[in-house]
Amino acid sequence: MSMPYQATQTYQQAIAARDVAAGALYRAELAVHDAHQTHVDEWIRAAHDRLHIAVVRYEDAAAVVSALQHQPRAA
Repeated sequence: MSMPYQATQTYQQAIAARDVAAGALYRAELAVHDAHQTHVDEWIRAAHDRLHIAVVRYEDAAAVVSALQHQPRAA
């Protein structure tokens, strides 16, 4: 049995949000690498702070996707 339309839309939105969070995580990882190349402690700390935020947002988005994948289907 397929998912109801609203559940399908919600799941697709969750996937899109996870993909956006994954992109932000990737860019934050690059920023950490670039910051280390500068040897400027303030920039390194700031990049690590942004990376931490990106990791948390990605984990949250991935958890939503996972929860929606494991929801019981309506009959």
